[in-house]
Amino acid sequence: MKGSRKSARRARPRFRRVGLACKCSSKAALSLARSLDAALQKRGLPVLFDADTAAALGRPDGLPRERLAREADLVIVVGGDGTLLSVARFAPTSTPVLGINAGVLGFLAGLSRAGALSRLDEVLAGEFREERRLRLSVGVRGASRPLRFQALNDAVLNKEALARISTFRVELDSRPVVEFRADGVIVSTPTGSTAYNLSAGGPILHPQLPAVVITPICPHTLSHRPLVVPAETVIGLRLLDPPKSSGGVYLTIDGQEGLPIRPEFAVEIRPAASPVTLLRPPEADHFRNLAEKLNWGT
Repeated sequence: MKGSRKSARRARPRFRRVGLACKCSSKAALSLARSLDAALQKRGLPVLFDADTAAALGRPDGLPRERLAREADLVIVVGGDGTLLSVARFAPTSTPVLGINAGVLGFLAGLSRAGALSRLDEVLAGEFREERRLRLSVGVRGASRPLRFQALNDAVLNKEALARISTFRVELDSRPVVEFRADGVIVSTPTGSTAYNLSAGGPILHPQLPAVVITPICPHTLSHRPLVVPAETVIGLRLLDPPKSSGGVYLTIDGQEGLPIRPEFAVEIRPAASPVTLLRPPEADHFRNLAEKLNWGT
């Protein structure tokens, strides 16, 4: 019976074109990527690679990472959470992303390295659960040209290493709500609530909750606490320091891209037009993941 189910999976794969990206600085991730490539080729499935992974594997046919998910039906990411974020920010909702943990924490990963090959047929047959995760659209006005980013975890205004404490204003749906002095401010999705937001004292949000959390970083006044708002809220952030004393404040998207922010810039954050789709095993449980990865509740 088991053999017949396995044959049925191979005969009717849901995904016909698989993208593969990995953390190229990790020997373990590269080794597993090679094994996955061979396993997918054995099943007759074309495999696409991002440029960095292709180069690390000695292949000439890599794509820019932001294009990978648009060209594939499924993207498998081997590495840590950062590697997955670098793919998931750009993935269309129609292309699921599966993380395989080859890093330290791997909170967003759907599988461990040990289960990557043994459960591949389940993945290809569409037997893993699809989870839609909110993304943020982050716009910056006032620069030489309007800029826009997408974030799966968070958008952060933070001082650089030697910068002084700064003054920030938060607006909700164009209404000024609060001004405070702090090292910075985090706007986080539920997915990102267990990342920098948690380290800064923000709450853990369930990943399916339609909400966003705004968390001051080391506020000067302790009465300024994190604020949870509906996901559809348009959040405005402004740096209020005088131009001469400003500088050293940086906008960072998912810890991976961004730009310096000046007082004349306006940062506007709203829900992105579409969510990302992450693949999870059928038995995956968010609270068990919290307990195992973050020691929450133990």
